[in-house]
Amino acid sequence: MKRLLAFLGALLISASVFAAGSDAVPDPNDTDERYVYNNTVLEISGVGAPYESDNSVVFTAKADSRFTGIAFSFEGYKTIHPFRIRKTRDADGKVTDSLMFYILDRPKHIQSVSYRLIVDGLWTTDPLNPDKYYDENTGILLSRFTFSTTTPPETAVTKENAVRFIYKGTTGQNIYLAGTFTNWDPWIYEMRETAPGFYELNLPLPAGTYYYTYYSGMKALTDRTNPHKAYTADGRVASVITVK
Repeated sequence: MKRLLAFLGALLISASVFAAGSDAVPDPNDTDERYVYNNTVLEISGVGAPYESDNSVVFTAKADSRFTGIAFSFEGYKTIHPFRIRKTRDADGKVTDSLMFYILDRPKHIQSVSYRLIVDGLWTTDPLNPDKYYDENTGILLSRFTFSTTTPPETAVTKENAVRFIYKGTTGQNIYLAGTFTNWDPWIYEMRETAPGFYELNLPLPAGTYYYTYYSGMKALTDRTNPHKAYTADGRVASVITVK
């Protein structure tokens, strides 16, 4: 317990270092990401319990402290993320209210997050979140947020050195997979709809880097669940995955 408190104290001393650039701020070059983030901020209507929004969690706090930060168990409490201030104004531009917020992008394959707040140098649970529990391993009281939905499936390499390809679209489509492993033949592998709008295909592949895309008829569709994309030698945009 003493060692844990000393560790948390060291984190507090380093808060100013962690604060720089640690907030959940969108990539300024990503228009879609910036749009979602800004809309999420504008939709914050007041201070209350954390809630889900666009595959993120919104934490809020009263704007009556000099500093409010948050640390998560899945990061080992190694980073203190600072809250930001949101001000509302009337038609004349006069500030009518203010609050503090932090937006967490949902971590992959995590159904719930445990966390603590740090308010003006003091560690505390979230007073706005009724879900609290005592962690016997650390000997401290933690706040917890549980997602109401499961993590959406995404294209990934499985433990069997196969690739589970996922296409996200509308229900009732005929989706095919093509890539460097099929010499771009779009009719070899047809994907199966495993949930409304989600199509799946498990394909064993040897170690290497592969370029691929999906097809609906002759229309090429990039993988919306995989952010890694590149141009192929013939100039097409393709998704990229590496099997090690």
